[in-house]
Amino acid sequence: FAKAMMERMNITSVDEAEKDGGSAEEEKEKEKKDEYIVVFSRSTTRLILNEAELIMALAQEFQMRVVTVSLEEQTFPSIVQVISGASMLVSMHGAQLVSALFLPRGAAVVELFPFAVNPEQYTPYKTLASLPGMDLQYVSWRNTMEENTITHPDRPWEQGGIAHLEKDEQERILASKD
Repeated sequence: FAKAMMERMNITSVDEAEKDGGSAEEEKEKEKKDEYIVVFSRSTTRLILNEAELIMALAQEFQMRVVTVSLEEQTFPSIVQVISGASMLVSMHGAQLVSALFLPRGAAVVELFPFAVNPEQYTPYKTLASLPGMDLQYVSWRNTMEENTITHPDRPWEQGGIAHLEKDEQERILASKD
């Protein structure tokens, strides 16, 4: 499905774009050297407050280069092309994680959940990673420290605001710790 979608959008995968006709051994060595991690970066909502620190930690821990992508600054096809060659995709919980569909087999998806959002209650990307033929490793991480959170309850609903909800529901959400 992902391959058909990429063909339909006229997107060349990173693997296809980089083939140069070398030997199988050279290709394997090049693959190892070219492994990278993709981090979805956002500038208005669902920010990773310590993004620079996270990028440095990922690069150091996995000895891979880390590339950031942003739907606010790049086209979806260009992001899909980058993701199609990644070893790992790291992102805050959100719709952009559907792009994990374009990861190569064996890659990892790391979904970061904000404070008071329980990963056990939101599993679409965990489910995507476990679909037959996807062969993706899925890991969720949850922020358990309220002080590391910035909320925007007064923003419009499409930006995560809750002002459109009934007062009782707003109070329940604001009091939520799970």
